[in-house]
Amino acid sequence: MSVESGSISPGLSKEEVAGFYDRNNRALTVIFGGNMHYGYWTGPDDPSGLEEAGARLTDVVIGKLGVKPGEKVLDLGCGTGGPGVRLARATGAEVVGVSISTEDVAQASALAQAEGMAEQARFQFGDALALPFEDGSFDAVFAIETLVHVPDRVLVLKEIARVLRPGGRMAVTDYIKRGPDVDDEDAWLALNEALLEWRAAPMVRAEDYEGFGREAGIVIEEIDDITEHTKYTFGKLYAAMRAYQSEHGELPADLVQILDSGAGVDWSMVEEEEQNEGVIIVVGRRP
Repeated sequence: MSVESGSISPGLSKEEVAGFYDRNNRALTVIFGGNMHYGYWTGPDDPSGLEEAGARLTDVVIGKLGVKPGEKVLDLGCGTGGPGVRLARATGAEVVGVSISTEDVAQASALAQAEGMAEQARFQFGDALALPFEDGSFDAVFAIETLVHVPDRVLVLKEIARVLRPGGRMAVTDYIKRGPDVDDEDAWLALNEALLEWRAAPMVRAEDYEGFGREAGIVIEEIDDITEHTKYTFGKLYAAMRAYQSEHGELPADLVQILDSGAGVDWSMVEEEEQNEGVIIVVGRRP
């Protein structure tokens, strides 16, 4: 959740996205239990908290990437470094992570140092649409909840294709529209407001990715809708934000706004409903 370039909607710039993470990533990393992304639950009876479920989602994406020891992997939108360090340790790959949040980069670098992984996982400032790397620099690219901040998915996929070597692999997640388009104006405004609170771009649909890949020069090999596994995230997240607020006596203002927006929502009922929004993992390769 940490890379953006350009405008999401009128008045929302990439600097605002970076600022959101600069202000909130310390609290979010604690709240999410070491990550800043959705969790993956096996089903309604899975008792996992955000930390375990978030690590499981990271592992699912790593598994789809198929990285080998010694390969060079770009962690696009590295957040505070949890997934990148985990990938480096699990696979033996060399990981380079980028974010437009300077706080992300600082915390990710500190994590790699603390975990004894600084030689294998390093982090730096970088814009998703103007990556500071030469063509064909990486064997693989992975991005967990990064493309959700980029309005034009084709442009970021083109940049991914550029930095991948021929035959290089990609595994990314995205937040998608699943149900019918929202006709009710109040419902549309509420959804748009929720996206803006997280500095997220308008959602796309899973079926859009075949065309995105063709335009960008990436062969899309798999689109896996994992919504039935990720739909438990927000119920757990709102509970964790309330717990953080109670324990620390405060919550960053951006997160207070998000928490207030979800007040009164019965998340257990939401989880039982047909999901109109969801999460996909997209796997592809550069020809």
